[in-house]
Amino acid sequence: MLATSVVDPLLTSPQRARQHDDDMAAIQKSLQDLPPLNLPRSSVAVSIASSSLTLSHRQEEGAELSLEVAAKDEEEVEPRQGGEDVAYNDTMKDYGAEEEDDDNVDIAFQQLMNRGNYLRQLRLLALADEQERQAQMFAQTSFCEEKKEDFDDDDNIPATGTFAAKEVLEDSVRILPTQEKVLDYNSYLAHQRYYDDLKHVDIKYMDFGNIKNPSNGKIVDGDEDSGRLVVEQRKALGKGGFCWDAGFVLGEHVIAHEKEWNDNNRRRQGGAAPRVVELGAGTGLSGMMIAKTTQSRVEVTDLPELEDLMRDNINLNFEGVGGDESYAEKLMFSDDEKKAKGTISSRVLRWGVEEDYGDVPYDVIIGADIVTSLYDPVALAQTLHALSGPDTRIYISGKSRLDKPHEEFDVEMNRLFGSVRKIERPSSRLRSPNVFIIVAEGKQ
Repeated sequence: MLATSVVDPLLTSPQRARQHDDDMAAIQKSLQDLPPLNLPRSSVAVSIASSSLTLSHRQEEGAELSLEVAAKDEEEVEPRQGGEDVAYNDTMKDYGAEEEDDDNVDIAFQQLMNRGNYLRQLRLLALADEQERQAQMFAQTSFCEEKKEDFDDDDNIPATGTFAAKEVLEDSVRILPTQEKVLDYNSYLAHQRYYDDLKHVDIKYMDFGNIKNPSNGKIVDGDEDSGRLVVEQRKALGKGGFCWDAGFVLGEHVIAHEKEWNDNNRRRQGGAAPRVVELGAGTGLSGMMIAKTTQSRVEVTDLPELEDLMRDNINLNFEGVGGDESYAEKLMFSDDEKKAKGTISSRVLRWGVEEDYGDVPYDVIIGADIVTSLYDPVALAQTLHALSGPDTRIYISGKSRLDKPHEEFDVEMNRLFGSVRKIERPSSRLRSPNVFIIVAEGKQ
């Protein structure tokens, strides 16, 4: 029996109640006059042999209306050929099967809803990460703006139009016919809105433009142009296949302080160009910057798996070293842009393997972001000591992200060298706030 109860505010008088009685009686007669309903086998068959419709109410205001529809029990009917009628038992079996199907649908629907909730949670997390990134970028930009006057007043830091070019807010990326990306690095220097390590990992070629040797520690208009530098990155080689902030900062700092290491060495060696070796060079960025702008003999070194990348980058950027000219044509590299003040070569040098050290000592040793958890910092310091002489100057750049390896490295360096100092604000246009440089000399 199905009962429906509603509260009808219209039933507030006997006259209205009688009117509703007459209406409900008419509805009952209409239901009885309806023809039999033939349902398909897949439906639930309900035959109403007779129906009774009753109405009860109370006379007081806000009376309750009770509507009841009753159906007599249906007698079992013999099934006929063609499926026009179905037996009650068969009908209930089909109904049970449909209920099971409905349960399966409900489960699938619930799983879909759960997945939707999960995806929404992921989206919210992604939005939160993006908001945090935007906040960090804003904070870094604010830091750079606040420090602009300090940086420009510091004689040790090259002056550029970095902060004046506020209209340049995005990286300038060119797409080659091969679908490879080329980044104009100066466009990044113009805004420097972010400094995270992975910002340029999808770039194939880093175009650093024409490298200049600064006058009096500052890069200004009119400085001598030492040729163009384009560095290929290879993601498949892992960390060693990328250009890092510490590498660019190291190159500019060593160039800006050339008088510290070049003039003294040249006088001591009777005018011969100093020998510079880069450890863990990877792409060779720092060493190539120095070879472009200074009269020096540079060797970029790393593990065997990175030797091809170092060699290819040297071939692309320097005259007289051969290589595949298709790279230069693809990047619109002219022969004039390959000019350089110094010379450069590449080779394998494994730390701790003395037969790889070559003709020691070197006049200058550099290394960018090589103090990491991947390598033994004590073994690195001992390799630097083995490659050094009494007058060797060492420049090692790093980025504050792993304190323990740097602490171990600092302890060993102070044991092996008479002078070890840390430069918190290197001489570079790149303002990455966590990059520093260790300068060591005085081999013990």
